[in-house]
Amino acid sequence: MGRLWERFKRWFFQRYKFTRQSIFWTLFCIVVFALTLYFMNVMANVASYLSPDNTKVPKLSDRLFEVIPSIQLLWLTDLADALLFVPTVILVLTHYRPLYLLCKVLLTWALCNLMRITTVAITSFPDPRDGCMHSVGEFFTTFLLHRCGDCMFSGHTVIFVISALVWTSHGYHRFPKRYKWLAWICIIFVWALTFGSAIIVIANRAHYTVDVLVAFYVAGGNFYIWTYIFDRYIEEKGRLMDLTHPWGNGPDPRPHAQEREQKRQLRVPTDAEKAAMAGHHPASAYQTGEVQMQPVCTETGQPSNSQVYYTNSAQPASNQTTYNNQQGDDQGRTQIVEEQPYQEQPYQEQPMQPPGEVYTHPERQ
Repeated sequence: MGRLWERFKRWFFQRYKFTRQSIFWTLFCIVVFALTLYFMNVMANVASYLSPDNTKVPKLSDRLFEVIPSIQLLWLTDLADALLFVPTVILVLTHYRPLYLLCKVLLTWALCNLMRITTVAITSFPDPRDGCMHSVGEFFTTFLLHRCGDCMFSGHTVIFVISALVWTSHGYHRFPKRYKWLAWICIIFVWALTFGSAIIVIANRAHYTVDVLVAFYVAGGNFYIWTYIFDRYIEEKGRLMDLTHPWGNGPDPRPHAQEREQKRQLRVPTDAEKAAMAGHHPASAYQTGEVQMQPVCTETGQPSNSQVYYTNSAQPASNQTTYNNQQGDDQGRTQIVEEQPYQEQPYQEQPMQPPGEVYTHPERQ
């Protein structure tokens, strides 16, 4: 029992690196999500209060309403939420970067809530479902799950899509290489459940079809927006390391990351790279200036040791090219030094000097 407890503690604290940085940003994301969720409920109450009575105002025409028969099973919508949300929570908590993934999911969801705050009450729709409940006031203290006028866009579908994207982006790599077929089965099942749940929402007349479609676009876009922000401006810049890399600054232990690094090291060089390493270059690469050319001394015809980069796109003319030589100064910085082309000086016979006099070159007098 003691060994099992020690293994659990080692596993737990390797993934959950509780430092001031990680705790602060995790709590920050939780607070932001909670605030947006609360004010989204407030605006949904406002939208329900302002929505027209669907018994007096005709409902909007919807193409899928004509194809999908109506059902009165709202509990199926909530069950679909649970079937996708609970496994996603388990995946996040058992992930090798749980706090990073938790913050990413919460910020994605918060951005969706913020967009829904600006859209749910701006235009009033007659609710597509009969027998829905209207909010009669007390917007800040009323909490309803299925209310009239809470249409644009579907909050249930946002949960479906975020859960499916988390499994697609972060669940696939949790499977060993020999069980990748099982990962594909899980991903296909998750997306089938997502689209099936969206159809259940439409069949229950909880939302119009446009509400469901917009939720797909918004949730997918926001998820990849935050993915780009985390990858480009946090991970690549080496920021929030306790949150994004709880294992430390060493190599990425993820199997797919190690496999990618091995492929990069074993990558076969291209023809242009082989030619550059061999010292001769194809004419096309030489003329476009894409290959780093090795300079040749005009006196001896042998390769020079200095690094030379041709900045022009045309093929340089012999003995008339200006080189940009990169040299290091005393502070370790790199400076660009222009080297003038070599010009052969004509031979001049110097007069004999009397004994006891020191010869001085004419240019140094």
